[in-house]
Amino acid sequence: MSLTLTERRRFVDAYSTLLLSSWGDEGFARRLHHDPVSAAQEAGMSIPAGVTVTIVRHTADQIGAGDAASSDLEAQVGLYEEGLRTGDVVLHVPETPVLDTAELSLDELGAVAAGATYCCCCCPACSSCTV
Repeated sequence: MSLTLTERRRFVDAYSTLLLSSWGDEGFARRLHHDPVSAAQEAGMSIPAGVTVTIVRHTADQIGAGDAASSDLEAQVGLYEEGLRTGDVVLHVPETPVLDTAELSLDELGAVAAGATYCCCCCPACSSCTV
């Protein structure tokens, strides 16, 4: 049985909340590790009684390789559907991404902006565009 469009949207929203919460809230990350069913439900995921949740963790450099290939959103929706049928939902939760927070130098900033002015108009005949 496939998810309806509404059920799919709810899952994607809940899965996104679960990922963001696991990355930004250490308490939630601990709950996800120790009690994944309750944590998934807390994130808004529908987990029927008797269904288990298995969390698969991997690093960003593993995404797209081997078992981590299942971290693709479409694959994750499929794993959720399969898990509802088999009684074990598998959720791939990559480790917290590391963001580069270094500031740009003036030269780097100039290379990014390139001194160009862009307008927000999508009209090809816009007179305010200078590019």
